[in-house]
Amino acid sequence: MTGSSTRQGDARGDTGGSIASQRARPAVERAVRVVHVISWLDRGRAETVSLDVCRSIPPTEVEQIFLTLNGQEGALAEEFRHTGAQVEQCPAGPGRTFGPRLWRRLRELRPDVVVSHVGLTSAVILLVARLAGVPVRIARMWNEGDGRPDSRRRRLRRSVLRWLLRRVATSVVGVTAAALRLAGPPPGDGRYQVLYGSVNPSRVEGWERAAARSRWQLPTDVPVLAYLGRSSPEKNRPYLVRVHRAVRARWPDARLFVVGPGGADDLVGAHPEIVDDPLVVLAGETDEIASVLAAIDVLLLPSRREELPGVVLEALAAGVPVVATDLPCLREVEPQVRGLVLLPLADGPHRWAEAVVTQIQLGPVARNEIRDSLYRSPFLLTSAVARWRELWTVDGR
Repeated sequence: MTGSSTRQGDARGDTGGSIASQRARPAVERAVRVVHVISWLDRGRAETVSLDVCRSIPPTEVEQIFLTLNGQEGALAEEFRHTGAQVEQCPAGPGRTFGPRLWRRLRELRPDVVVSHVGLTSAVILLVARLAGVPVRIARMWNEGDGRPDSRRRRLRRSVLRWLLRRVATSVVGVTAAALRLAGPPPGDGRYQVLYGSVNPSRVEGWERAAARSRWQLPTDVPVLAYLGRSSPEKNRPYLVRVHRAVRARWPDARLFVVGPGGADDLVGAHPEIVDDPLVVLAGETDEIASVLAAIDVLLLPSRREELPGVVLEALAAGVPVVATDLPCLREVEPQVRGLVLLPLADGPHRWAEAVVTQIQLGPVARNEIRDSLYRSPFLLTSAVARWRELWTVDGR
């Protein structure tokens, strides 16, 4: 198996799994077997990217098996199975028996590769994989931090896991350079590298603006600013309402369109009046990402902390400008694309509203330039698929 064959084809037309590109690849003696160790297969960045890769690489070439740790498979498990991947549980608890249980399962599966998606704890997973005789052991770093208080005990734990990771991983890949830094890469160690999170453009295609506005019962002639993602404290969603109010000083009819799982308690708790506000649309969870992006004028992301947000890449692939918090992961994206405006939260909602108003006024030409810049960037699925093929190469296959 080689990575070079995946670099053929137009970026707009080849997502890494086209029939033509599959036929062009030489046959392999047997599929490379890759075991992923992941918390669960729910709707999140790691899961979405992994699902796209599964869809792009046929199981005859790479046999992918997902072991979930959280005691459940997750909402996307069946979609993974539809790609030909296998899904099974290997619960992390009770902790005292986890290592032996994982070791036995790896000895039974005899994978060529183990990819661990659980941050610095991947060091423990890959130690077990090494003891089980797995030749290729990869840690995938998704976050810039572990979200835990920076206590002395926590710092010691991180140091120990970084030390162990250096001794058991054959590769450590970060979704951004900021995420890779969490692993503490030694200077000059080529095993540590950035493999950007990616977007599959087909996810955001197929909807025209008028039809999308009709689908979501949004007027055709008013600005719509939106948030697309789950509810959690670090997402800082109440800030959206403050920005929306500042935008309404310029456009009184502007809509705030909030889409994603987790309910609206965070928004309503901070701003009870939005329950009766017809200009705030709380749409809840949906799988129709393309229709949402086709309906809106600008995407807002006021998060306090993020990994590389897939929704930002999806919006840019749809030609939708984004106004987001100035976070390390997004600073890496911003020079490589158009349409991404980064602001500190400390600038306040009125400064954010000024940026939103500017982006709302972009015309079709500017939005096409945003879309085209994403297609020219390293954040496209084709790039990720090619890199994974290279990382998973075993004994020349």
